[in-house]
Amino acid sequence: MKNVIFFNIIILLFILLNSFYCKVIFQKVGIAYALNNQYTFPTLVSMTSILENSSSHTYYIFYLLVDKKAFKNDNKRILTNLEKKYDRCEVNIIEISDESFKNANTKRYPLAAYYRLILAEIIHDLNRIIYLDGDTLIYDDLSEMYNLDMGNNIILGFVDNSYKKAEEFGIKTYKYIVSGVLLINLKKIRKENITQKFFEFINKYQDKLTQEDQTVINIVLHGRIDFLPPKFGIWNFHTRESVLHHNNYQNQNLGIKAYNEKEIIKAWNTPTIIHYVRAKPWRIRTKITNIKFHEDWWEYARMTDHYKYIVSFYRGEK
Repeated sequence: MKNVIFFNIIILLFILLNSFYCKVIFQKVGIAYALNNQYTFPTLVSMTSILENSSSHTYYIFYLLVDKKAFKNDNKRILTNLEKKYDRCEVNIIEISDESFKNANTKRYPLAAYYRLILAEIIHDLNRIIYLDGDTLIYDDLSEMYNLDMGNNIILGFVDNSYKKAEEFGIKTYKYIVSGVLLINLKKIRKENITQKFFEFINKYQDKLTQEDQTVINIVLHGRIDFLPPKFGIWNFHTRESVLHHNNYQNQNLGIKAYNEKEIIKAWNTPTIIHYVRAKPWRIRTKITNIKFHEDWWEYARMTDHYKYIVSFYRGEK
């Protein structure tokens, strides 16, 4: 009897210590992507760059939002196979019905662009999440970004110089962000019923959504958005001058720069996340983009198990 009790105590201690170890040693970081079939390979490269640069203390949980009807099973397997290749990660495919966004404007971007707006409703076990477009490359562990102080803000993002778009809705602001790299407070969105506000806005202003989901985020959350540190989401600018030009607002009433010159140039030289807004490396093979960022993308493509298919798919000559 004593042996049984002793054995049970040992088992209980092991469970408690293991649970404590996981909480102390591993930082769970939630990452979401929204994609269609055409963005399978770019998303694969982006995820690979995260996992290749992961800290030994970080456990990544990926949520991939895809079209329930159209997304191919082969593409699901390509992405979920990352679980077998890398430790400390899991990949969840979440199928979305297009009926949810039947009134959404899709003139510029596919419907998948709107999926990020419902993250709080489909991911219930996280209080915050990092959202990334597939046209990103990650150079460092993302736990620092994940743990940023958000204050009372709902979303943090990299500056976009399309702030005049807000004036179409009667808003004058310099805090206008691009929606391709975001830190999102899911808890606040649920508590304040913001997802419903997103849909109400879409239904009311569908003809004015010139930047699709980005319009929705910036207008609905006016006053509750702020800038990420520039190293988290800086674009693949070609030159130093183009970096500074993007950061230099010309609006005389709002003549404020999002970042100081030193920090945005430092972010461009040593980024944590590069967002390929200006030229996609898998499509354009010229110096329109910074050549380093261009070549870096192909280096991470080589690290995947599908490099030959990526080259073939985009008809490259690497």
